[in-house]
Amino acid sequence: MTNRRKYIFAALLLFAGLLASQVAFSQPPPPPPPSGGPPCWPPPCIPVDGGITLAIAAAAAFGGKKLYDTMKSGN
Repeated sequence: MTNRRKYIFAALLLFAGLLASQVAFSQPPPPPPPSGGPPCWPPPCIPVDGGITLAIAAAAAFGGKKLYDTMKSGN
């Protein structure tokens, strides 16, 4: 009977912990953005070119390495 009480107590403790975590993490949503649009729209504020160039270079290097390994193994 004592062993059963331990399991019931553990289950109740787990349920209470899950319930408490749901209450602790529930927060109100952030306020909506202003209707004037993004705060910084001109091109100098959005650095897209540098990231894309690095991603293309990394993809080319990865593809070249895979191609070299495939050609080397003879498959």
